[in-house]
Amino acid sequence: MAKAKGLTLKQKRFAAEYAHHGNGAKAAKLAGYKGNGNALGVMAHENLRKPNVASAIDGELRQIERDFSPARVRRRLDQISHNAERDGQYGPAVRCEELIGKAAGMWIDLQLSGVLSGEHIAALIGTARKRQAEPVDNRDTSDDD
Repeated sequence: MAKAKGLTLKQKRFAAEYAHHGNGAKAAKLAGYKGNGNALGVMAHENLRKPNVASAIDGELRQIERDFSPARVRRRLDQISHNAERDGQYGPAVRCEELIGKAAGMWIDLQLSGVLSGEHIAALIGTARKRQAEPVDNRDTSDDD
């Protein structure tokens, strides 16, 4: 949390949570304020009107911007990948790993340049159709069984 003078602990937590989520009621709840959605919304509104809380939120946002680096993005993708895999969400986990690999230069997206003739396009379509017709072996061939 960025330094915030003259704030209670809950206000400091509120500022940090609000900077990360952008939702006042959620920030109030995560900061430890009690109540239901409406009461939390009122507390958030009151906090947002206080100049010292608004200043603390601005400080938190500046800190978040400073912390935004390629290393941070790779670290977050790694965390998200592991959390998604743990939760059985393999699609998002694979996507994170793909992005990590791209960041590491493990593969490069290729782009065609120049003019493609009708013959080139026909050849590409033919190759795609052949690959579609090929059987795919999805059996697990690991020796762990």
